[in-house]
Amino acid sequence: MVITTGSEFEKTLPPNLLEQRFMPVPLYGFLQGDTIGLLILADDGDTLEALAQKLQAAASLRVAARHLVRVVYNNKIMDPAMTVAQAGFEALDRIDVLSG
Repeated sequence: MVITTGSEFEKTLPPNLLEQRFMPVPLYGFLQGDTIGLLILADDGDTLEALAQKLQAAASLRVAARHLVRVVYNNKIMDPAMTVAQAGFEALDRIDVLSG
């Protein structure tokens, strides 16, 4: 793929950038201690640890961030190193982020 702006020479994007196509997945996130659920956009390449951090950042006005958290999906504690795609999350699935 060639990208030009009209005033520059043609540039070819690196192949690894062309192969990465992350799809945003809207998820309902519920953070322990928060009073409301939040809709967050997760890339399918995000780890669940990054997803938990994203939810904590979105709720930071109401709930202090915690370092040790667990992501729960369908009543199962998930591996934090797993990606959104590996976990099989689909649009509007619910995740819970719990302390400890």
